[in-house]
Amino acid sequence: MRFSILLLLTGLALSAGSLDELRTSLQKLQGTEPVKASLEHSFWRQVTDDKKPVITQGRLSAHIEANGQGLRMLWNQPTLQQAARELAAQEQEPDRGTPTRMALKGVDPLEAAEALNHAEALLRDLSQARVLEERSEAWQGRPAKVLVLKLTPRLPEAQRKYLKELRVEAKVWVGPDGLPLAFTSSVAYKGSRFFISFEGQQAQELQFARVGSRLVVVRATSEDQQSGFGASSQTKKTTTLTLL
Repeated sequence: MRFSILLLLTGLALSAGSLDELRTSLQKLQGTEPVKASLEHSFWRQVTDDKKPVITQGRLSAHIEANGQGLRMLWNQPTLQQAARELAAQEQEPDRGTPTRMALKGVDPLEAAEALNHAEALLRDLSQARVLEERSEAWQGRPAKVLVLKLTPRLPEAQRKYLKELRVEAKVWVGPDGLPLAFTSSVAYKGSRFFISFEGQQAQELQFARVGSRLVVVRATSEDQQSGFGASSQTKKTTTLTLL
């Protein structure tokens, strides 16, 4: 029994060490060298209530670049013209959707800047992580080890008081060089507010590439499902960066 406990404690120490090594590697990726990329963003959303489900989807492209002075985003003229046409059509038909305008609103400049230098954001995600398992597992044919994590996010009281259940799990694939190749997370929650129950699930996948001393998110996908208050919704988003 003592020998089994010793093996268990040794395994936990190794896993914690791997997480600390990953954090150390991320702390070194705080680059300010210039980086440029073309951005492709698409989304799909379905909202269902007591009426017929409403589906909205849109797609757009942009040029983004960052350096030590900040971030620049350039939308092409066809995208802006399409957004203007949608608004004009909606003024004539109020129920008509504006998918391009919604896609534009979905590309947040802060998130774009974070995608081009993601090490600090990933460190925040890992700050409350606990390793559940560590094993060798290739990522898209590349040798890697995966750390299976449990996350304990800090929530403001205004949100926490309505939650009855919250489960946050994640995985991070680390290459032989000690840098992350990908990060996935899943969130499941249940709660109630004003005696009305709600629940939801969220899933995210990030794929990384190193550019100098930057950790760049080259592909991000997410899916969000929510239900409660007499309605339900499902949203899927994909953002791809092609480095230039």
